[in-house]
Amino acid sequence: MIEKSRKTILILSFGMFLSANPQLDENNLNAGLRSDGFYRVWIFFNDKTESDSTPGNAFQIALENLNDRTRIRRSKVRHFSLVDDRDIPVPTEYIEKITSTGVLIRTVSKWLNAVSVSGTIEQLRSISGFPFVKKIDPVYGGKRKIPVQKSLLKTSTESEGNNYGPSYNQLDQINVIAAHGEGYTGTGVRILMLDTGYYKDHEAIHEEQIIAEWDFINNDGETQNEAGDPDNQHNHGTSTLSVLGGWKDGQLYGSAYEAEFLLAKTEDTSLEEPIEEDYFVAGLEWGESLGADIASSSLGYIDWYEFEDLDGMTAVTTIAVNTAIENGMVVVTAVGNSGSGGIVAPADAFNVISCGAVDENGMITSFSSRGPTADDRTKPEVCAQGKGTYFATSSSQNSYGVDDGTSFATPLVAGACALLLEVHPNWTPTQVRDAIINTADQASEPNNNYGWGIIDVMAAIEYRSQNSIIPIEYSISLPFPNPFNPIIYFDVNISQQSEITLTIFDISGKEVERLWSAAKAKGDYPLQWRANGASSGIYFINLDGGNGSVTRKICLQK
Repeated sequence: MIEKSRKTILILSFGMFLSANPQLDENNLNAGLRSDGFYRVWIFFNDKTESDSTPGNAFQIALENLNDRTRIRRSKVRHFSLVDDRDIPVPTEYIEKITSTGVLIRTVSKWLNAVSVSGTIEQLRSISGFPFVKKIDPVYGGKRKIPVQKSLLKTSTESEGNNYGPSYNQLDQINVIAAHGEGYTGTGVRILMLDTGYYKDHEAIHEEQIIAEWDFINNDGETQNEAGDPDNQHNHGTSTLSVLGGWKDGQLYGSAYEAEFLLAKTEDTSLEEPIEEDYFVAGLEWGESLGADIASSSLGYIDWYEFEDLDGMTAVTTIAVNTAIENGMVVVTAVGNSGSGGIVAPADAFNVISCGAVDENGMITSFSSRGPTADDRTKPEVCAQGKGTYFATSSSQNSYGVDDGTSFATPLVAGACALLLEVHPNWTPTQVRDAIINTADQASEPNNNYGWGIIDVMAAIEYRSQNSIIPIEYSISLPFPNPFNPIIYFDVNISQQSEITLTIFDISGKEVERLWSAAKAKGDYPLQWRANGASSGIYFINLDGGNGSVTRKICLQK
């Protein structure tokens, strides 16, 4: 079966695995009830079948509409096709039927095949009866976890006596000063910021570096405070943007101060200060479509999630981050400010770079969240200075300050990743992550306090040039659908003839089925696994050869 026809069958048949007319769990929806009396929920659809188009045409249209930068970036990781079902728009007929009930559409997600809406419980009851609706879940929210300790405000007169001013230490700690000295400043790298908004009039923020911006809260093209916004709306985003990409000589430099930026305003600080995941997902999809190389997120979601949900494939923000990474984006996110209380989503995503916070002396802070994930992966990945971090504030055009939080360690690390991509533009997200963690100062003994430790950007830049990583000669595409029942589809790419073993394992490591154990020629192989006799649960597809091993996590739901 050729690839195109297989994808067509997948889109048309996905709904067969899902039950129509889902029972509405109204108690569960209480997590989406806001103070205005309306429910904010995700409505997930069974399929993406359009009555007026064929799936083959839809794939071609999606491919033709790819941004040139997005096309180049995806080509680093997508061996088979630059687009898949997640690039197909949500069917307009579904959106129209949902809208006809009177609910307000907040965002639309191609990646999730879902819309988020605001509506009454009566409207949601009506929507649950539509045969194309898979399920209705709340749009989860949470309050930002503020560190217990706060640092005193520094003024611009407290300069270190050099061009970096008070920002010198936070950059020198991760060896960015040396990288700047070598001429690496983030030039040509495009970074998506996901935050509260941005005070672009500040002297350290330079509009010529802003390629595009969008306010997902008010649905307009202005991410600086507007009439009706809370006074503090753009405070946090201004700080994180300046730590990553701001510059004012003698005062502050970001770790990648000559990068270019996409600014997404995704966090609403009004009322009860919910950090709402639907705007995050929409912002991530928007930035990916405009060719972002890196996403930097200092947001986190945990209030309504349980520890067992932090398994890398449950929270919708985590699913979106996984998709972005699989499309070739490096994603850097805060691990959280809950100390031993645990991490937040989407820091549990696979191959994300989650960041903990140390002080200026390299000691882990009490508030920096400790791992592991629910499936026992070490978190965070790495650390940078998140206590007493220096940044631009939105108080005036030349005001600066310091504060504490993994929020401020994150943009330091994201900027370091931009320097790596400047030097090595062909690196994939996995290669960037490997270089960053394997050259950090605790790489030999990672733990759930520091992860792999404080990063060293110069060592990371030189890491691959020393050929210390064996190139991956095999890859497995994103399995689909996932979760699945009973068939899951995926593609294997082999870049040179090898002896290959392809095996399905269960979560305990027991072999369930061996699909291959033979010499395979170079090429692309479309495959499927039929799990008729298997029980619901987590499984792994493992491809093992003479030059490496690749594993994909899948979930069977019966």
